[in-house]
Amino acid sequence: MKIGILEPSDFSSIAIEKLDNIGQVNNFSGSDLNTFLSDKDILFIRLGYAISKDFISMAKNLKYLCTPTTGLNHIDLKECKARNIEVISLKGETDFLSTIRATPEHTIGLTISLLRNYKHCFLSDNNESWNRDNCKGFELYKNTIGIVGFGRVGKLLSKYFQAFGSSVFFYDTNDLIKEKNNAVRITTLAQLIDMSNIVILSASYSKSNHEFFSKNYIDSLKGKYFINTARGELVDELYLIDKISVGHFKGVALDVLQNEQTQSNKEKLISASLNENCIITPHISGATYSSMHKTEEFIALKICNLIM
Repeated sequence: MKIGILEPSDFSSIAIEKLDNIGQVNNFSGSDLNTFLSDKDILFIRLGYAISKDFISMAKNLKYLCTPTTGLNHIDLKECKARNIEVISLKGETDFLSTIRATPEHTIGLTISLLRNYKHCFLSDNNESWNRDNCKGFELYKNTIGIVGFGRVGKLLSKYFQAFGSSVFFYDTNDLIKEKNNAVRITTLAQLIDMSNIVILSASYSKSNHEFFSKNYIDSLKGKYFINTARGELVDELYLIDKISVGHFKGVALDVLQNEQTQSNKEKLISASLNENCIITPHISGATYSSMHKTEEFIALKICNLIM
């Protein structure tokens, strides 16, 4: 088996040791992608490339596509199925994923950063004003949190926010999702937004809920905080940018964009956010050394067990 690691920076050495047992491991150097992909049976990816039909056409021998993610919107799953390429991911790995805490921790960090106006308060060469009166903010204690999507991340967030003394509500389209960690289920998204001062998007993405967080919901967020650490494709992004630019929100934090490989709206978003309480991070919610290594090792073990 010829195994390719497409984005090898800081890739787990333990995962590579496991992969060495089933084949020859090669790291992509950053040049001549066509040649690199042409003979690979197994390919490890992250989020730096859109795994499109054209991309897959370069990997003529590909049998397994390994992605240490739960979201799969960066992969053309239809083309993988047509080519009999099996996608190995973290989707559905509930027990293992319960030990991965990077995304909810980052979400908490973004929330506190918005409440305390950190973007405009950190001192630097561009900001030398030692004036705390310009930086007064708000607390999580007694604040109201609305979580959209009550899966793994949503449940962990509810637990963390409860520890701060916040009141937590959630909305989920899955009727089988139960209340947990004293979070109260709300029957409609509109009602959730109405009851919450801080609205956090942590739903999983599929084509069926593309841009479900539409203009009406964005309009309802006037004077509130909005945080998205899920997927950019869940939100009407251009309308969101328009509303950021006119000071519609109390604060916005985004860790995800639509079409992240092309970042087609990035410049518009940055321009709209310059003078607002708006924080943008480059999809780093899951990017800690510990979480990335653990997920890479888990996927490596998964593919080894499948082949050996």
